[in-house]
Amino acid sequence: MKKLITGGLAGLISGEAAKRFCVTFLGPWVSIRTAAPIPFAATVVALICVVIWQARRNNNPATLAFWQGLIRYGVAFDLATFGWEKICHLQFVVQMSKLDLPYRSFSPSDQFWYFFSHSYLFGCIIAGFQIAGAILLLFRRTRLAGVFVLLPVVANILLMDIFYEIGGGVVFHASVMMAGLLHFLFIEFDRLKQFFFSTGDQLPSLPFPRYLKILLRLSIIYLPLLFIAARGRFDKYPRLTGKYEVKRLTIDRRPQHPTGCADSILTVVYLDIRNGCVFEFNSPQRRWNGNFSLDDDHHMEIHWRSPGDKPVFHGVMTPADSTGGLALNGTLGKDSVEMLLQRTK
Repeated sequence: MKKLITGGLAGLISGEAAKRFCVTFLGPWVSIRTAAPIPFAATVVALICVVIWQARRNNNPATLAFWQGLIRYGVAFDLATFGWEKICHLQFVVQMSKLDLPYRSFSPSDQFWYFFSHSYLFGCIIAGFQIAGAILLLFRRTRLAGVFVLLPVVANILLMDIFYEIGGGVVFHASVMMAGLLHFLFIEFDRLKQFFFSTGDQLPSLPFPRYLKILLRLSIIYLPLLFIAARGRFDKYPRLTGKYEVKRLTIDRRPQHPTGCADSILTVVYLDIRNGCVFEFNSPQRRWNGNFSLDDDHHMEIHWRSPGDKPVFHGVMTPADSTGGLALNGTLGKDSVEMLLQRTK
């Protein structure tokens, strides 16, 4: 079984590394469809070789070292390539045409790339860990150190690929590389167990009673939860939080109708966390930002932070329908305001 796992993993990892190399660097000559079968073919060839190896009953350590070396080189080559691509501006780059789009329109993968493209230095630091870990992985004496360097990096990449929906192929590729690192971790299980759990502790013990030590250790769980409970929630009015489209607006009993994209008529209202309130006047560039307060869940006051010279809104908020619509009637300075809001998000 050990030979089967080692050989199959070696074929899969080398095949995945070869496929990614072909797609990335040989794209004009090798299509994705042509490169897709490479991991499967490499795994099949490796398993056939393992069967022959087992049939010959050859337990030469050099053969096992070859397959493990193939795993190490495949993982190291792949991760080092990723690292150099970051340094050479071939990763964490966002198309300029997307930068002016609303953030809400970004897909999870677009948000991922936009976040990491913000800091080139941060990308270089990740690349440094990938390249350094890959080099350490190739030497027998530093192999385990390379695993410990690369494991958190690859685990983080894998989780982001999954939860930011980068793509099934990318998730599979990262999972294969993670399996290669875990393979060497399991090989050294006895040594790691001895190091972490059997080796004597060199630090002196605190002269506290046992129950006090237990309370102190558990305090990292119950103390933060107590403080968070005392602090309260960010969203005090979850039933109101959302984006609302202004369906009807009346100022001083005169109905207001937008007639063009240049009009400065209230079109969108945001009731946000931390009692935030935003009035948007037909454009994200024309906004009033403030905070609202509710008295008896009906009487509302809105104080504006920016622009700071706007008058306080005093009004009454009531449900308008069963779909989340609101009627907001009151005064804004000397003007009476009546609006019908329809929740959109």
